[in-house]
Amino acid sequence: MKLLLSAFFLFIFLRIGNVSGQTDGHRPCANPEVYKNSKIKDYSAGGKYFEEWISKVEKQEIARTAVDEQSLYVLPVVIHILHNGEPIGEGRNLSDERIQSQMNILNSDYGKAEGTPGFNTHPAGVDTRIRFCLATTDPNGQPTNGIVRVNTNRDAFDFTNDNAVLKGFSFWDPDKYLNIWVAKFSGNQYIGYAQYPFIQPLWSDSLPFPQPVPDVQPDGVVAEYRVFGNVPSGQSGPFPSYNKGRTVTHEIGHYLGLLHTWGDGFGCSDPNGTDYCEDTPKQGEFTSGCPSTRASCEAGTPVMKENYLDYTNDVCMNIFTNDQKKRMRIVMRNCLRRKTLLLNPITCEFVTDTPIKIKENKNIQFGYKDKNSFSGQWVVEAPDGMTLESIVVFDYMGKEISVPLQKSSNAIILNVQGLAGGIYMAKIKASDGSLLKSRFRKL
Repeated sequence: MKLLLSAFFLFIFLRIGNVSGQTDGHRPCANPEVYKNSKIKDYSAGGKYFEEWISKVEKQEIARTAVDEQSLYVLPVVIHILHNGEPIGEGRNLSDERIQSQMNILNSDYGKAEGTPGFNTHPAGVDTRIRFCLATTDPNGQPTNGIVRVNTNRDAFDFTNDNAVLKGFSFWDPDKYLNIWVAKFSGNQYIGYAQYPFIQPLWSDSLPFPQPVPDVQPDGVVAEYRVFGNVPSGQSGPFPSYNKGRTVTHEIGHYLGLLHTWGDGFGCSDPNGTDYCEDTPKQGEFTSGCPSTRASCEAGTPVMKENYLDYTNDVCMNIFTNDQKKRMRIVMRNCLRRKTLLLNPITCEFVTDTPIKIKENKNIQFGYKDKNSFSGQWVVEAPDGMTLESIVVFDYMGKEISVPLQKSSNAIILNVQGLAGGIYMAKIKASDGSLLKSRFRKL
């Protein structure tokens, strides 16, 4: 049963207009229709048992004050380009530059990066401390650029009937990679869908899980090629308001456990219309377009139309909130086929993190002594005249761990050779009062 549970997935569907029209009104979602008769809706994000579970985990983590919500979580990504024989850079066979633009958009949006469309000054807006990079090692241990191109000899996919076929063309282990498929959907009807995380099998084994367990499909995110990345002028087809890559930002939010900001409810009086995030104002329905303001269900409070989990136009979106951040990170630390992405030691290029600092100090350097072999010595070095007073290391769950070290007046060398492969966080205190937080990966 555990194996079947760990493999089961749920889908979130974004829909544009009607079946035949080339409309650009809003992103209506088939999610409520899909789940209303589903036997397992209570076990996925938004469901009764899932929400009981995530609330329980949150309380447990609050009790463990070492959990560090500022450590950087990096997800290795593989992009499966499903084309119809076009040369690279034409039609469905998107260019490397277009694909990289989507990666940049994701990191800007999830990082609230200054100087990008993902930045905001809203008091609730946060850097989620979640990042994405294209895989550099494939499932066979061979070098890759994280992009797989497949000639499907098909014009388009009707995912309601072709979902398994679409993903069957190319699929990497979801315990190690975030799979993103890019294809053309038939009918100009949908622009993307994703899969919710699922509750832990050990926890669900104590629940009355329905039998038999339905068939499974590969885990990941699917996006219409005409809304993927920074879409050049005139190439967005019937979706001109969704040309800035925010569809993938939205769908990965679902993949990490976020719900729509109106909770797929039916008006302000619907008690089930919640996204379980207290800092997103309750709203009775989705928001379309990009209105200057729109009232929420809370008197005097407008809806958060800029939130990535609403249905506004791409140019309007630029906010993840603190509660959304917390929810995604709980999922990353605890859910199947999410937490293993953090432990994967080989598939993602090392990502340099800008340290989170209490006091600015650009002179302290850190990194592996041997950048080619990652031999096991991670070095922190301060300029002359500054003393490094202490260093504390935590694993990705926020648990403090003991690491052998050598210390001099201005340098600390950590011997990380004995650590298991994975992501770690170091907190470094210097004599001038600066406190740095830096993530490193042990291969």
